[in-house]
Parts: sequence; C-alpha cells; structure tokens
Amino acid sequence: MRCYKRRAPLSNPSTPPHSPPLTASQPPHHSPDSRRSKANRELTAAEALQQSPGNRSTSAPPYWASPSSTSTPSTLPSLAGAAMEPNEPINTKFYQLGNGGSLIFEHDLNAVSNFLGRPHPEFHGVQLDDTPGGELQWVITADLRGKMEPPTSERILFSFRESNWLDGLARGLQEALARLCGQNVVRILASRYAHLVRRDAAGVPMELQPHPELRHHAEHLDFMLYQTQRDLDATRAYANQTHAHITEQGEAIKLLNNDRKSLRQQRAKKDATIRRLRARIASLEATVKAQEDQIRQWRMTTEASTFREETPS
Repeated sequence: MRCYKRRAPLSNPSTPPHSPPLTASQPPHHSPDSRRSKANRELTAAEALQQSPGNRSTSAPPYWASPSSTSTPSTLPSLAGAAMEPNEPINTKFYQLGNGGSLIFEHDLNAVSNFLGRPHPEFHGVQLDDTPGGELQWVITADLRGKMEPPTSERILFSFRESNWLDGLARGLQEALARLCGQNVVRILASRYAHLVRRDAAGVPMELQPHPELRHHAEHLDFMLYQTQRDLDATRAYANQTHAHITEQGEAIKLLNNDRKSLRQQRAKKDATIRRLRARIASLEATVKAQEDQIRQWRMTTEASTFREETPS
C-alpha cells in the first residue's frame, strides 16, 4: 500500500480560483496567457514521443488520485487493428495544471508557478511496448515552459520511466516542484516557498537553508527520496535487461528444440531408408543365390548330357 500523504497546499493570494474538475469528455481549459503556438505544441509532442523506453497498470489508482485528476488523452488516431512496432506508443495521456485537480504536490507546484509568473506546467505520458513479452511501461515527460516577459526564465524539460501513469505523474509533480525551486532560489528566498526542497538542472538535490524548527529534516528526506528513485530506476532497467535476456534465451531454446525435432525426423527418415535398402539387398542376395543354384544345376545337367552323348553305347 502506498504511503503518499499530501500536506495542506500553500496558500497564495494571487492564485486564481480553480476551474471545475475535468471530466472524461471535457478537454482542459487553456487560458489566453498559457496558450502555446502550434509549433510549440508539435515540438513538445515530438519530444515526448521520441523519448526512448513505456507497465500496464493493473492495480487500482492510489487514494490520492481524486476523480478531478482524470487526465485527458491526446487525440491520436486509433491504433486498433494496426500492426504495432516494438517501440511504437500504444497509449498517450496529457495532464495540465490549473484545471482544479487535487493530485499530490499539484497545489504547491501551481502556487509556485503562479508566484513566478510562469505558464501552467504540463505532463505527457507515453506507454511503450519495448519489452518483448514483458509488462508495458510509461515514459513521463514534464514540460515547465519559461516566462516570455521580462524577467524571463528558462524552460524546464525532463523525462523518466515509471510503471504506470499515476505513479509517474506523482513523481513528475514532485520533481518539477523541486527543480522549479532550484532554478529560482533567489526569487523565492524571501517568500513562503523558501523552505521547499530544491533540485538542480540534473535532478540532484541541492542544499537547503535550515528551517527554524525542522532544521535539515526536509533536505534529508528529499535526498533519501532521490536515492530511492535512482535505485528503483536502476532496478527497473536491470529487470528489463534481464527479462530481455531471458526472452532471447527462450527464443534460442525454441529454435534448438525445432532443430532437434527436425534432426530427429531426418534421422528417422534415414533409418527407414536404411532398413528398406537392407531389405532390398537381402532380397537381391536371395535372388542372386537362387539364380546361381539354377545356373549350377543347368551346368550339371548340360555336362551330364554331353558325357552321355560322347560315351559309346
């Protein structure tokens, strides 16, 4: 059982009221200030689809995934009936903050983004079938677009691999919040967000100023979380590699079994041919012996007749 626990969201007077929750048939609402151009949309979609290695989620959604956090799948052509390539995405999902969701870390990330004047962060999920015979996994891409007006800010774009969409979305929200705080240390230093954990551009935890009461507790927890995520990623990669080797060995064993069956069939055919030829040889030897006996008797008869003719009566 997952032990995620979301603390109370950070309040921000400048945060606009949340819009109604999303439904399965209602697309996310894009405000005018957060609407991207068509070129940026195509670029983000291409980057999400070009990420290399996506687990079919068979477990129930975590308790922190509320109905309002239902993601809106991207409008891609139906892949039913089409031949799937090994690395072709079979499912895609899209989630944008600022639409009334209540996922873990969502309110804090949205509050910090509004405080910094940045557009709402977006998350893309691509499910890939790149583990032959194994479970499907997801490649999650977090896209935190920078601020275009002065003071400008750089775009934050990173991706990682997770077992299912909801777990990947929760991890993406947490890491996006930490990277956003790490990129804007100076701007949040005198704000209520100064004690949030920070990560650098590579996703590595950064030093945090001591909290008046908790001291370095949050920093240590984030470091442990980072190490746990690295261990899980390494374990997942090792499991995928091991499963691929097992699959290859299974295919090799199948080929060897087929070759063995083929060789046995060829041997059985050759043995049957040898038995048939031996029977034929035995039959021919019997025929030759019978003919030799007939020739011998004919000679004896001929010699006896010649002897009688030559002997005077």
